[in-house]
Amino acid sequence: MSTTATRTFAVSPSSLSSNTDTTDKDGSLHRYTHLSTPSEIASTHFDLSHIPPSEHAQILHDFILVPDYLTPEEHDMMVKGATLKLKRALGKQVRYEDGHFDGVITRYRECSAGDWSSPFSATTSPSPDPFSNNDKKERTTPREMMDAIKSDFFPSTWTWVSPHILELEAGQGGIKPHVDHLDASGSVVAGLCLGSSAVMELIHQDDPQKWFRVLLPKRSFYFQRDSVRYSYKHGIPIEPEDHQFRGKVVSKEKRISVMLRNALDPSLHPDRPSAMY
Repeated sequence: MSTTATRTFAVSPSSLSSNTDTTDKDGSLHRYTHLSTPSEIASTHFDLSHIPPSEHAQILHDFILVPDYLTPEEHDMMVKGATLKLKRALGKQVRYEDGHFDGVITRYRECSAGDWSSPFSATTSPSPDPFSNNDKKERTTPREMMDAIKSDFFPSTWTWVSPHILELEAGQGGIKPHVDHLDASGSVVAGLCLGSSAVMELIHQDDPQKWFRVLLPKRSFYFQRDSVRYSYKHGIPIEPEDHQFRGKVVSKEKRISVMLRNALDPSLHPDRPSAMY
């Protein structure tokens, strides 16, 4: 199991109720609340052997994985868009950074993609079944993809932080286990997995003996929320030999993730600047 990175936060999770909805006219809050990773996906993509069985259902409710959310064509479109965005932001020959400002990420490149998404939720209709590609309209631009994700999974009243692109170098790129800054975004951390599969390791903050791993395949969409987002550190093993799922090493190729985070509700946190932009 990987070593963890120590980080200090200004606020506690219990004070961070985010994007609270008092009405649900379109049913999007009900849909979001009742989402859970199906057992057939959990059986092949989750290793919960170090989690008490009584807690499995909560884990699968608070870590949602959709293995084939993107079609191959949509995946290639997103890779092309992310690569172009990185080159425009950083330059064609920019080197991978050795370490992030907080020491969490190694061998990486990153940039914001604010023009890919409005801070507000999309008005497009959600897919009948977000876990299936059947009957889905093809998303042909990164902005259409961001709008589809918001419509398929999340309450329509939420606001959002700008999408973030993170590229990890093949071989040595990785992320030490950490909890995303609590005062910078809300209760959801979501991502598209592009380029290659990855193994995510999640370790309970108060009980390191409780940990689990998730195999994130190329073309997948995933998000962590609530108990997983606040109580578990998450990371991508840095050393190639540690990048394992159920005892098998998963090759570490170049990987791009497009991250989405919901904004803190400013009415609940009037002392903090909005993270929408």
